[in-house]
Amino acid sequence: MDSRNEIASAVKEAKKNLDEAADFRVADALDILEGMAPFLDREAVVKIKCRSCDNYASSSFPLSRDFYAVDEGEYCHNRQVSIKNLTVSKLASCAHFSLQASLDLTDLGKKIMEEDLAPAFKERKLYDRSKFASYSVAFRLVPMPGMVCIQLGHEVNGCFACSDIKIYLVRRLDPGFGAEASLKISLAMKGGPIMVVKSGLQTRRQLDIDYVLDWIAERRKMDIVYL
Repeated sequence: MDSRNEIASAVKEAKKNLDEAADFRVADALDILEGMAPFLDREAVVKIKCRSCDNYASSSFPLSRDFYAVDEGEYCHNRQVSIKNLTVSKLASCAHFSLQASLDLTDLGKKIMEEDLAPAFKERKLYDRSKFASYSVAFRLVPMPGMVCIQLGHEVNGCFACSDIKIYLVRRLDPGFGAEASLKISLAMKGGPIMVVKSGLQTRRQLDIDYVLDWIAERRKMDIVYL
C-alpha cells in the first residue's frame, strides 16, 4: 500500500466503526487526521518526527561490538529496528518521541563553550594557514543525532571558519568516527556523556589545549577520548 494511503485507510476504517454514542471530539479528531493523511507519507513523518527524536540515528551498528559492520539505513534506538522496516502508521503513532536528552546535551555544550572554553581561550590565537594570519578563537555548537559538536575556529567577514579541532559530547555511540575510533570511544562510555576530541596533533600543540580539555572533562565529570 502507498504510504500516503496507509493512514487515510486506517482513519476511514475507524470512522466506519465509530459508535454513534462516541464523544463528538473523537469524530472531530478523525476528521482532522483524514484531512492531514494525504500529506503524511513516510518521508514526511520521518522528517517532522523521527529525525528530531532522541532515539533517531542516521545509521547503526547491526552487530554487537563489531564496529566495522555499518548499516547505513536510518535507525530507531527505542525500537532497536531499522526505520525502513516500520510502517508509516507505526511511525506516526509512536508514543516514545522525546527531545529531552538532546536538549540536555545542547545545554551542556553551551555551558562548556561559555563557562569553560571562552575564558580559557580568551588570550589565545588560532593561526589560519590559508590566510597567513592569527585570529581570536571562536566557537560554534552543532547538534547531531546522539551528540553535539563544538567546533573551534575564527570569524572572517562575519562568517565562521572552522579549524580541524572538534569537541564532541557523545551520549550514544553511532557510526561516523570509524571502526578503530568507535572501539576506543565505546571503552570509555560508562552511561553518561563523554568528550571526544578530534584534532590534528599540530593544532593541539599550537594552542596547547590538552590540559584545558582535561580540566574541563574533570570539572564536568566526563571521560575524555583523544582521536
